Amino acid sequence: MTRLMLAGALLIIITSTALALGPGFAFGVHANFTTSNFPGPSVSGTNQQISSAYGAGWGGGVHVDANLMVFSFRLSGDYLHYSIDENKFRDSFRPFFGNAVNQMSIDGGGLGIITLAVNGKMPVLPLPVITPYLTGGVGLAWVSRDQVTTSITGFTGATIPSSSQSGRTLVDVGAGVDIKIGIALFVEAKYAWIFTDGSNSTYVPVTIGVTF
Repeated sequence: MTRLMLAGALLIIITSTALALGPGFAFGVHANFTTSNFPGPSVSGTNQQISSAYGAGWGGGVHVDANLMVFSFRLSGDYLHYSIDENKFRDSFRPFFGNAVNQMSIDGGGLGIITLAVNGKMPVLPLPVITPYLTGGVGLAWVSRDQVTTSITGFTGATIPSSSQSGRTLVDVGAGVDIKIGIALFVEAKYAWIFTDGSNSTYVPVTIGVTF
């Protein structure tokens, strides 16, 4: 609930910013599909961190564009959600418990990420309908993981407490294409780093959006 409230607050701030700035600025919405390599929770008593307990995720957000002569900036706020990959989670325990992990049930562990970032956009070979561009930027990320509980054949197993990291530095680079077919659409893909404690987290959001 806290993640959703913070995400909602960021989206309201960005929307209000677009309305207040007026002409020369544009407002839009977008959806994200991502793959990731987020370190999973640490396995208690083994000094081992699950190398990657998450796979594909989804989310969305809003953005404000400031268009200059040959360059533009985009302020965006996003919320992303990942469900724990049960197969990856089980495999991390396999060296200690063998094939017994095949009977393990896993509950919880959802990962939520809220980001606020500013990206530059540099057009490459503008065409009448489509304009490819390069993009890169910096921002902040709030990462939060729900509690994980496990059981094996009906017996309670490990409980891994929830965790969170606030205001971590985010850096991303990527490319996209603006499409003008009566409305202004865009598709882009980026490679993003979040400098989380321990191992850095990386993810690749593919974004589809519309700007009004």
